[in-house]
Amino acid sequence: MPENEKQNPQLPVSRQPQKVPGQVIQHRESLSIHSGPLPPPDILQQYEGILPGAAERIFKMAEKQSDHRQSLEKLAIIGDSKRADRGLTSGLIISLTALIIAGILIYTGHDWAGVALGSIDLVSLVSVFIYGTITRRSERAKKAEAMKPNNSNHT
Repeated sequence: MPENEKQNPQLPVSRQPQKVPGQVIQHRESLSIHSGPLPPPDILQQYEGILPGAAERIFKMAEKQSDHRQSLEKLAIIGDSKRADRGLTSGLIISLTALIIAGILIYTGHDWAGVALGSIDLVSLVSVFIYGTITRRSERAKKAEAMKPNNSNHT
């Protein structure tokens, strides 16, 4: 007799649990998943039943939150744009200053110093533009990949 079918000596034989061949026990549970600023309609109905006007208040709260989030995003975009403009302006001023100094050095007879400064300035400018172009291209490719409907990054 297998180990799991041995009778318990402490219980009388008539009280031993009986195995019923082919018996299957099923347990089903309804699972509902919701995501978003508003509860599902059935929950809204329950809130409305408990407190009349609650559904409208919930909608207004969600609209206010959405407006607030959009205004913060707008401020962030405007701030990023201003920072980028200031960076470009600063870069232009520094670069033009270096080129003017390089020109003055060459004009005053310091040819090697002027050429070196001008070359470094121009190479730096070209490098910054190339780096920026490569970075933007890479970011666009990543965003395009993330927006594909059959994105397989969910492993």
